[in-house]
Amino acid sequence: MKEGEAAAFRTDWLENRVDAQQLGLDITNTYGSWPYFADKMEERFKDSFEKETAKNKILTLRQGNETAQAFFERFEEKKRWAGYTNRINEEFLISLLRRNMNKPLVDRVIYGGHIPRDYQEWKRELIRIDYIWREREKEKKGSDTGKRPYSEQKKEGEKKRDGTGYTYTGGGERMEVDKAKFRTEGRCYRCGEKGHRSFECKDAQKKEATI
Repeated sequence: MKEGEAAAFRTDWLENRVDAQQLGLDITNTYGSWPYFADKMEERFKDSFEKETAKNKILTLRQGNETAQAFFERFEEKKRWAGYTNRINEEFLISLLRRNMNKPLVDRVIYGGHIPRDYQEWKRELIRIDYIWREREKEKKGSDTGKRPYSEQKKEGEKKRDGTGYTYTGGGERMEVDKAKFRTEGRCYRCGEKGHRSFECKDAQKKEATI
């Protein structure tokens, strides 16, 4: 409570009490009552305290990760409580926006070809550009999630195996596989069939004969 405000409250209280007494009013439950005095004092200085608090908070109010729209909802509330509702306060409020909102966003407004002339224009432009930027970021993320990772695409083009003892790359090149596996399974690693060994494979002999 500031000394000047306390003195003003005391003066008003005494003057109102004298006026009530001169009018012959019963002041037992009003100006002659301590609870009434306490209520009036709280009412008077509560607004003053909240106003000073709002003035301090609006100085350090930052945008951070929230949208410009959400930031202005908080900023406007503090602005009203602080009493910054006149045009004379606009230059000060604009300086707070330029200092406390995200720098890349403020720069886009400043270098966009048209610098807003007053507080309301600044508010509209900051909200508009912030919205456009966030929508573009969503589109970028959407297009990225629609693409399969390169590693998955690469795997599809790597090795493919048929029923024979060979695997094939994405380019169709034949690669020899582990022969021991086919020996264990009793299969010919040339044709993949059971009942004979690779050097007895008729299919392989036919292919060699045609070559």
